[in-house]
Amino acid sequence: MRRNIRRNMSGLSILLVLLLASWWIIPGHFFNSASASTDQALKPLSVGGVPALLSKSQQQGADQSTRILHMSVGLAPRNQSQLATLLKALYTPSSPEYHQFLSVADYTLQFGPSATEQQTVVDYLTQQGFTITQTYPNHLLVDFSGTETLAERVFSVTIKQFKAPDGRLFFANTAAPKLPTFLATSISSLSGLDNANQFYHPPVVSHNKPRLSPKASANCPSASSSALIPSQLATAYNYNGLHSVGLQGEGQTVGVFELDGYSQSDVQTYAQCFGGSGVPLQNVAVDGFNGQPGAGAVEVELDIELLLSQAPHLAKVLVYEAPNTTQGYNDEFARIVSDRTPVVSVSWGDCEKNMGQQELQQENTFFQEAAAQGQSILVAAGDSGSASCFQLLQGGSTDFSLNADDPASQPFVTGVGGTHLTLNSGNGYQTEAVWNGGLLGGAGGGGLSQFWKMPAWQSGPGVKNSYSNGMRELPDVSLDADPATGYPIYCTAGSSCSGSGGIGGIGSSSGWLTVGGTSAAAPMWAAMVVLANELAAKAGKGPLGFLNPAIYKLASQSSSYSRDFHDITQTGNNDEIGINGGAYPVTTAYDQATGWGSLNAAKLVSDMVALAK
Repeated sequence: MRRNIRRNMSGLSILLVLLLASWWIIPGHFFNSASASTDQALKPLSVGGVPALLSKSQQQGADQSTRILHMSVGLAPRNQSQLATLLKALYTPSSPEYHQFLSVADYTLQFGPSATEQQTVVDYLTQQGFTITQTYPNHLLVDFSGTETLAERVFSVTIKQFKAPDGRLFFANTAAPKLPTFLATSISSLSGLDNANQFYHPPVVSHNKPRLSPKASANCPSASSSALIPSQLATAYNYNGLHSVGLQGEGQTVGVFELDGYSQSDVQTYAQCFGGSGVPLQNVAVDGFNGQPGAGAVEVELDIELLLSQAPHLAKVLVYEAPNTTQGYNDEFARIVSDRTPVVSVSWGDCEKNMGQQELQQENTFFQEAAAQGQSILVAAGDSGSASCFQLLQGGSTDFSLNADDPASQPFVTGVGGTHLTLNSGNGYQTEAVWNGGLLGGAGGGGLSQFWKMPAWQSGPGVKNSYSNGMRELPDVSLDADPATGYPIYCTAGSSCSGSGGIGGIGSSSGWLTVGGTSAAAPMWAAMVVLANELAAKAGKGPLGFLNPAIYKLASQSSSYSRDFHDITQTGNNDEIGINGGAYPVTTAYDQATGWGSLNAAKLVSDMVALAK
């Protein structure tokens, strides 16, 4: 009897082994064996690896194994060649598909990863022990969380703690993550294994305080040489020509991309002085962000206040807020394209070298979808001139090499550089120069991308010059950004605005600050696009969408260029630290210091709307 039992048990054991083997090889259940997979069964992600900051940081030892990591994987879109063809047609006026923008559902159906692809990733992560925290309608991103120990095992990495050159502690993986081959080929990014990247672009705060009018009920700033109030800017850049015909943002929605919180009462104080007090501010919290204002509050309030200054009757402002991490950054863009927000101003970023290829490609996926859906993305080109990695005050970087800024260098956004504006006695436009305040004074960002080829639409007088190398050039356009003649904003929230805790020790007991930087120029351009979309809607047309094809087309024609733009031709360059041979100098027409220059808002809006069928 015992012998028969042994024989039967042996047969059961064999059957059990066969069943387990079949479970292991069935494609739909391959991921159940991942914990037993060898390195040979895994494949490193094709792009990305470890954060660039590791090469300049000191390892401090083991990190917290029980730390909960909040991560995301990006899925590669489908039919990339067809998407490229469609994007070209959407922005070619002679094409039957010109401005026939896609809905989010249409984009997902044609180009997003399939529901099955997304579910495969979800199933794999779930069965490894992770918790899925968010998916998106376009299937491009899956958010999940789990312990650091679990992430190390599943992705075959070791996570250590490091000290950055500025003394900040961060954690990061020391080798590229790996995934099973059947997943790795469809995954374009994996973020959350580190918190190395910190995005920046805080406005440059001037030592000059706005001149206040004691007779005004809200003690509002008045016109002065040290701070240009909205009415002066509206006159100089001809936003008045739009306001006077009833275009002030009625019925229009605009979004601001933020990685910090703000005070609504600050914005209301500003609006009582300069307009926009009736505009609803709708916060869109991403990844559980608590909305508390911190060191970057001055950035958030600047963006909102300048939009209201030139579009005071907006239907609403969507304030997108996420943690200042790579995952929060990506999740916020994923939400923006999922919401199909028509116009978005972005003032946060970093130099391309710090971002890395994996992250740049993930952003590009979002921006291609935005262009296909008719969204306009305006991005500050940076405040460190042609050496965008040089950020002595923000992060302690002393990298003096020529570097472009991301996401301004992306081929499906409009990069906005900086100028110094001079008014005539009637507050009209007199002249303009490139903004370059010298070492630690800031300068308008611009230069050559290290990653993106020059797009087909980037052409016209000055585009191909002695610095050109076949790569994407930026900025595309510019606007006043010099803090010496900057923008008055009202800010009391967070450490960036209160008393002596302001940036560089500059604060204001009154709440009013004078600020500059391309972080101011980007929302001013976004306000113009909002008013253009309003005019287009009144003419029975859709939104402008991705701006650059129309901008370069108009700028390439001498008649419309002289009508729509201010060509910045005064001698100067955006070599802030002065050791890059004056790269890049101002020239006639396009240059990598100011792009096509600044705008005559009313004329440019009229011509851009006229282009749209």
